Amino acid sequence: MIFYLIRHGRQNSSDCNVNVPLADAGIKQAELLGKRLRNYSIDAVYCSDLIRAKQTAEIAFSHNEFLLDHLQVRSGLAEIDFGDLTGIPDAQVKSFYANYYKQQQHLFEQKRSNRQSKQPVSIDSPAKYVGDFFVPVEEMIYPGGEDGAMLLDRVLPVFDEILHTDAKQVAVVCHGGVIRVLLCALFGGSFARRLQFGTSLENCSITAIHYDETLHGFFLDRFNDSAHLEGHPELFRGH
Repeated sequence: MIFYLIRHGRQNSSDCNVNVPLADAGIKQAELLGKRLRNYSIDAVYCSDLIRAKQTAEIAFSHNEFLLDHLQVRSGLAEIDFGDLTGIPDAQVKSFYANYYKQQQHLFEQKRSNRQSKQPVSIDSPAKYVGDFFVPVEEMIYPGGEDGAMLLDRVLPVFDEILHTDAKQVAVVCHGGVIRVLLCALFGGSFARRLQFGTSLENCSITAIHYDETLHGFFLDRFNDSAHLEGHPELFRGH
């Protein structure tokens, strides 16, 4: 089974984790994503219940009536809860955590292990991989909100549900925090080590993970692929 983890299109607010629709640029991103996905044999689509994720899925799969009619909306795929920081401009949140991110980056650059696992990882026991590759650091938790472990507790049951279906290729339209925490759990590193998977992902990028039924484990096939946005520099993050 192949999971295509897709970050939603750009939302119409830079405030943290507010439940708002896509911006015009986000709609264009989702349309370009949809053109690319026409070449994929996707037979099931799951998405977060937040407006930006659901709208991205509906636009990207507007060419496939069956997938739209059977769109699987799951609250467990929602973005990490920012708690008291919800609705605060992104720049203020980054300032709030400036020292934390600086410490993360230092440890990431100075103390990253060279060890590489050649074995697939199992969704049944992600905890054994947490903290395996990096020097432990206190996990960041949003005041009144969630940390990575809390997020994973609600994300994993959705993936377990998908694994028990007959689908072969599944699109999961969700959020950058969800994707990065899941990758940390499956492929090594504590949740505080999210910088190994970037500080952010491009909107409407595709990260593909492959579940091998024989080995009962996951492999990372592709990360943060936004090739379908090439030729449209205004649609990339930072524009």
